[in-house]
Amino acid sequence: MTEKSRRFTVVDVPDPVKIQAEFVYNFFTQDERTNSKGDMRVPGLSSNKSTQKLIDAGTLQTEVPRYVTINFEPAQIVEFNNFGDANNVLDLTQFTNDITAEESITNDAFASSRESDPDASKRLTEKIKALSLFLDIDFEESNQSEKLAAMLGVKRDLIQKLISPYNDPSELKVNSKSNLPTLDLYEIATSLSLNSLINKRVLGIATLGGDDTSPLSRTDDKSLGKQIADKFLLTANASDLTVADFEPTLIPFEVSEDEESEGEPRLAGASTVGYLLIRKQLSPSSRVIETRVFPISGKENISYIDSRVIYGSKYMYSVRAVYRIDAVVSSSDLGQEQKLRIATLIASRPTSSVSVLTEEFDPPSFPDGVFYNYNYSRSRGLIITWQVPAGRARDVKYFQVFRRASIYEPFQCIAEIDFDDSDVKTLKSEQVRNDLVHKSNGPQTMFEDRVFNRDHAGFIYTVCAVDAHGMTSGYSTQTLVGFDKTKNILTLKNISPPGAPKQYPNFFIDPDLDDNIAVDNFSQDAIFDSGHTRMDVYFTPDALSATTKTGAEIDVLVTDRNQGVYQVHILNLDLQKSTTAEIQVKDLRKV
Repeated sequence: MTEKSRRFTVVDVPDPVKIQAEFVYNFFTQDERTNSKGDMRVPGLSSNKSTQKLIDAGTLQTEVPRYVTINFEPAQIVEFNNFGDANNVLDLTQFTNDITAEESITNDAFASSRESDPDASKRLTEKIKALSLFLDIDFEESNQSEKLAAMLGVKRDLIQKLISPYNDPSELKVNSKSNLPTLDLYEIATSLSLNSLINKRVLGIATLGGDDTSPLSRTDDKSLGKQIADKFLLTANASDLTVADFEPTLIPFEVSEDEESEGEPRLAGASTVGYLLIRKQLSPSSRVIETRVFPISGKENISYIDSRVIYGSKYMYSVRAVYRIDAVVSSSDLGQEQKLRIATLIASRPTSSVSVLTEEFDPPSFPDGVFYNYNYSRSRGLIITWQVPAGRARDVKYFQVFRRASIYEPFQCIAEIDFDDSDVKTLKSEQVRNDLVHKSNGPQTMFEDRVFNRDHAGFIYTVCAVDAHGMTSGYSTQTLVGFDKTKNILTLKNISPPGAPKQYPNFFIDPDLDDNIAVDNFSQDAIFDSGHTRMDVYFTPDALSATTKTGAEIDVLVTDRNQGVYQVHILNLDLQKSTTAEIQVKDLRKV
């Protein structure tokens, strides 16, 4: 004899699609890591008249410190009868308790579940890094991905994408703006979701997984699943069947008599009345800290501005479409048959979640207007002054002063001026010795190098700015400062224009600018040519392999094996147009 399962109901209404979320950082505030109140002038909907006025006036960029913009495409549904009439205009904030989720329209024996993994690539990256550390495989080894791929039994390319430094923008702290590559395989994985109906008898077992790959495995969901299962089992074994065993659960928010209707019960209308935007705030360990739902009234309102966010947090957004469904049903009350028109609000399943990290990775500009004055009153000492870099972010909180004897030596930081007034400070990737740090209550744009004197041959000086989030600018103008004792004045010589990265202080130094400087610059500015339509590029590396002091091999050749790409910027001076050509070198050597 074949046992039948309990009867269940499935409702399927169209879901919104293509949800996108982007973090916008305008300027620094002291309490940005603790204040989630947002701006009360921004009601959320970008189509709202008051919000649109803020956008048109530029106020949103100048007076709202940070926010997340969410956009999505509406679902397609055949609307009829009540579309566009007065009954269709609903303020969803007044009916949030009357909205029935699509997946909950089933009988009492089943619970719905939706699983997705929007952070698959980042989570796998952390596991790969931990495995590499456990196996003592150095990150600088050229065959790191090869060793890991062989151990895991997968292709090397899949591992290489995960351990690429560009996969984590938080690691790019120096003169870098994140430019994440598109990881096709992992992007597909993060967009997948699984919708299920689970019998409440086994719901407690379904949430007992010990891995961290499923939202059902989180501690809060484990507890919730067990509570639902235990409560249901109290009545699940009863011999009597009830209405809850068969009838789906619907919540009508409007009921009226309909004497004009004839015939069988039927659908009387369907239309989109708005959306529910669901936001989850996650902890660093991906545990859900808070869940909030923002009702959005109106079919055309498909953009939302969330200003109630904390800097440095991670949020996940999804959206449901809310439909008004009208139906005519028969009802027998006291033996009397009557026709009723009921209206229900049904929310679709949520879209796949998109995650947003509320951090900015734009480094500040370099300090400008650097001046040098000799301290004649002490007969020694060089006074350096500069200007605070311009920028909308207003988040510069440190200045660093550097000095070196010649272009053949690296820069040394001789002072860091710290005026960071953040309530919760960000840990910087660069740490300066405590004896070189000078605390200040506000921006201090002056420093005196007391080592400098009349007898010294001179130093090359420059200044950098560091913002409240640990991002650092490039070097300001590099100036060789000496002293002419015959004239009793300072001598200044421009060594490099501003903007050189900290990693490459000689990036812009050109031997053609000064006969006294004889060193190959990091890259020539441009090569001029005319009358040609083809360009041949020759790859002539100085070395094929290199090893560290410990004997570990390091990458020298930037090829397709380590996702190396060269870029050539081509400008047509006659047509005032330009293009960038990407060149990838294929490594045909046998591994």
